Amino acid sequence: MSAQQDISQHGKDRLPEDKLLAYLEGRLSPAEQRQVEALLAEEGMESDALEGLQQLPADKTRHMAERINYRLQHELKKKRHRGRKGFTDNKWAWVAVLVVLMVAVLAYLVIRMSTR
Repeated sequence: MSAQQDISQHGKDRLPEDKLLAYLEGRLSPAEQRQVEALLAEEGMESDALEGLQQLPADKTRHMAERINYRLQHELKKKRHRGRKGFTDNKWAWVAVLVVLMVAVLAYLVIRMSTR
């Protein structure tokens, strides 16, 4: 997980994944525990997620967090790739351009022949 950016981190006061897992496993000092609890108290959703994670064994919690993070990273990459689809990738745009050009050439030829 160290190679991947933790997508849940945002803002100045962020809670790194390793610190959250250390909190769940009880490996933090009392001061660090209070700091984590203060950060969790600011966000209701994170606090609810923590309560759910506390119901699971620590090794399963770590595995689930890694799996969720991996899947979210994968989905975000797919969405970013879809969002970059430009005009050159859109075959229907090219078909429309060709049809408009053919209609313009045909119109030019019809007008030119009718004036002779």
